[in-house]
Amino acid sequence: MSELTNLQQFNTAIERFLTKKQLEWMSTIPVPEIKGRKKAIVFISIGQLNQRAKVFRQSSNHSFQQAVQKVLEQVQKWVRKNQPNLSSIKIDFVHDIKQISYKDLEKMILQYKKNYFRYGISFNEDFSLSFLEQEINGNAFIRESKQGKLAIDETNIRHYLKINRYKIFNFNLRLLSRRPFYLFNTYGFFFNMLEDRKWIELYSGELTNGIRKIPNLKREIERIIKKSTYYLKRQVQFSGKFNYGYFSAFAKNIGTYNILRHASSLYSMLEGYEVIKDKKILDAASKSLKYLIDFSLIYKDRQTAYIVDQANDHEIKLGSNATAILAITKYTTVSNDDSYMVYAKHLANGILSMKDPNDNHFYHVLKYPEFETKEKFRIIYYEGEAIFALLRLYQIDRDEKWLEAVKDYFEIFIAEDYWKYHDHWLSYAVNELTDHVPEDKYFQFGLKNCSERLEFIYHRNTTFPTFLELTMAAYKMVKKIKQMDKGYLLDGFNESFLNKTIDKRAEYQRVGFMYPELAMYFKVPELVLDGFFIRHHSFRVRIDDVEHNLSGYIQYLLYRIPDLDEQEQKIPYLLEV
Repeated sequence: MSELTNLQQFNTAIERFLTKKQLEWMSTIPVPEIKGRKKAIVFISIGQLNQRAKVFRQSSNHSFQQAVQKVLEQVQKWVRKNQPNLSSIKIDFVHDIKQISYKDLEKMILQYKKNYFRYGISFNEDFSLSFLEQEINGNAFIRESKQGKLAIDETNIRHYLKINRYKIFNFNLRLLSRRPFYLFNTYGFFFNMLEDRKWIELYSGELTNGIRKIPNLKREIERIIKKSTYYLKRQVQFSGKFNYGYFSAFAKNIGTYNILRHASSLYSMLEGYEVIKDKKILDAASKSLKYLIDFSLIYKDRQTAYIVDQANDHEIKLGSNATAILAITKYTTVSNDDSYMVYAKHLANGILSMKDPNDNHFYHVLKYPEFETKEKFRIIYYEGEAIFALLRLYQIDRDEKWLEAVKDYFEIFIAEDYWKYHDHWLSYAVNELTDHVPEDKYFQFGLKNCSERLEFIYHRNTTFPTFLELTMAAYKMVKKIKQMDKGYLLDGFNESFLNKTIDKRAEYQRVGFMYPELAMYFKVPELVLDGFFIRHHSFRVRIDDVEHNLSGYIQYLLYRIPDLDEQEQKIPYLLEV
């Protein structure tokens, strides 16, 4: 890219921002004050796909317009000199400045979950040493100390200043703490140079700060499904193995692997293929399925197979057999290639072989090659996955033994009040079971599995993607109950609150999507762009984090969105949080 073209691209984007309407907006927002003096502060962040955003800051004692002009001159000079491969631009206007002492800041930080501190911080009065909230979290400025408590990390701040700001700066928290610090919020706007090429307004709020506002939920969810499906596709290596994931702040590769998550992520990628219909996704899925079979499937006898987790002590997990069946049956359905179905049947025999004859519960983990019990119980998910997998297999081959096994096991679920676990896999399974055996007891179980958890789900401040999967399974069941004229089953069930919760979670889950306006602040943005992350796990982007979000959104797009009118699709649910 030539110097002229590079700088022209930046200037063109800025021209689109500095419209008459935007200039009027800048003139109307109050200029914040520090100790009685006006201080208009503007940040501009320059994004590149292969490195952290470069952040510039300027201030004015008069107006935001003047601060914008000052910072633009600084950025233009840097662009002309350094010729960055521009991918995005973000502009932030500081508002709501609050003075705070270092001791009070320390106490405040302790009240937050890891990476949930959502304020910018200035360590001095003139804001020459100030950082956006995204810089703070994207560089782990607040992390657990040796004592296990959250605290400001001087080492990470010094490193960031040396590399990204002033080449070198002797950041000394002890000396700086003698004077007040300042917390602040921002009004943000984002421009993607690689697509869209239009300015997007961002939310300004503690839980939602920096995430784009959207005009239409349906179009955005379609976009997210497409982006996250292609993210999974990009993670499939030549061998068929996935790139398992990254800790975003420092682009640290997650060195472990879990074959169960390989299979379940493959399953959700195939769900994405059903929506997108791009053969490249199916080709990647075929390669990934072949890897699963070639490197993990073993036989105990000619009809009984298991998936062995080679990377985790050669364990045979009930859930691994189940997710492998889910992947195979979904692949068979979308590709019309039934060459893998024999493996699905043998893996289902493996599931049935893991049943304890004494209490009819499944063994959760066996040791390989001994095929002896390692753990009778590990995690509740395995049982729901197993039942769901048997039902998906039954849907294709109609072998009654799979359905009978499911019905037998549901007697245990009902007798032992398994609804209290609120497991999304159980919701999937019971909803599927009612397609074949529409008995009241199964509907009642499914409704209770969700209803007793709704209040918690509605108010939860972590994205927790399986909540959308759980509630969407209940939503589909409610529709089925009405279609079957079994409305009496809904007596006492708060359907309107279910719908409200689903819509709120669908919008709020976007807070966990790695939009470019957030990815730009991590070490290597292109590694994590378009994935889903777990904020309190060091912004971890792992294939199963993507999987659960993707599956939930696909269910929402296919079954909830059609029931919303255009006005309802524009409701800004994030504002209710």
